[in-house]
Amino acid sequence: MTERTGRALLLAVLAVSLAVRLVAVARIGDHEHVPRSLAESDAPTYYELADNLLSGTGYRYSAAEPPTARRTPGYPLFLASVFKVFGRDFRAVRVGQCLLDAVSTYLVFAICMLLFGNYMAGVLAALAYALYPPAVLGATYILSETLYTFLMLFFVFTCLQAMRARRYALFAVSGIFLGLSTLTRPGALPLPLVLLVIAVIYKRDMYRGFLVLALAFSLTMLPWGLRNKRDMGKFIPTSTLVGGNLYKGNHLPTQGAYFMSTDSLLTDEIKLEVAGATEVERDSILQAEAIKMIKSQKAGTAVLAIKKIPRLWFNLGYGRKPSAKSLAIAGLHAVFLLLGIYGLARTPAATRYLNMVPVTTIVLSTILYLAVAAEVRFVFPLIPLLLPYSAYGLVSAIKRK
Repeated sequence: MTERTGRALLLAVLAVSLAVRLVAVARIGDHEHVPRSLAESDAPTYYELADNLLSGTGYRYSAAEPPTARRTPGYPLFLASVFKVFGRDFRAVRVGQCLLDAVSTYLVFAICMLLFGNYMAGVLAALAYALYPPAVLGATYILSETLYTFLMLFFVFTCLQAMRARRYALFAVSGIFLGLSTLTRPGALPLPLVLLVIAVIYKRDMYRGFLVLALAFSLTMLPWGLRNKRDMGKFIPTSTLVGGNLYKGNHLPTQGAYFMSTDSLLTDEIKLEVAGATEVERDSILQAEAIKMIKSQKAGTAVLAIKKIPRLWFNLGYGRKPSAKSLAIAGLHAVFLLLGIYGLARTPAATRYLNMVPVTTIVLSTILYLAVAAEVRFVFPLIPLLLPYSAYGLVSAIKRK
């Protein structure tokens, strides 16, 4: 492939990525009808916070309610920024998300090039993400997935560049973007520490860079924690939904309570304890009860975590017949994973050390999601980190034949 042809293919893929998302947005009949489906049921919890931020009410759901930390501030701030410029227009939000996801498509290509230096694999990885149905639909939802995916990809991209160039400034930028992604969705809170430990053990010549990353991450997260300490009386690094999600995700009688509310699972004793409790107190009570429940049923909890793997990665194993869409997702993810494992095994020796960032991100995020009520939508933002390995695996298999 010539350089000119490769660039033309990449531009075509980026154009396709943007076009299919804009078409999906254009097909929405009523843009003000949010949420449109069960998949978007959390949308009001984001745009209500954005509305109140713009009105001067503060980070709360209404003037009559106290400050909240149920949702991390990243996505509400994104919505508030769009509303500030374009008015309260959900069409503008969706178009903005389409543009962000088109950039994410390029980042998938760029990450593949940093890992493998194979242009064809990069184009194939970008094309796979451009046409990945959950990503296309996700750009039309008033949910945090698209923004989180963009920030997480930018973190990985800048971190890989930092590792190759050995530049502390790039490590700092990477840590900032990881902090912003965690403030959007707290799916990888311990990641900076885990990467630092891995660097100390296996890549000692880079541990200072990962220390800079961890410090930049901490400074990015700090204002949110201090705000919670000031307004809510406790330093909360992410959100006050941790206790509820942990309790719900490890409730053995319902096998992880994947489609039930946390309140419906509480015993009468716990209901009395949380009645009248503040948001922070409720979270602390539920965290304590969840840990107590896990400790008393260690074997059952371990088995449940294993059962959650097909739910999380393949949308299967809920005790009912899977739909055609679930089977399609399962098949697609299975192909991505099998090719990805092969691609990982075929990584050139010169760039193998770079694998620690995307692979650790995927593995650690999976482990953390298995601790709560695992749902397949949690791994949708991890797929673009897997696709470079899948594409390289496919190219390697073809070349080997």
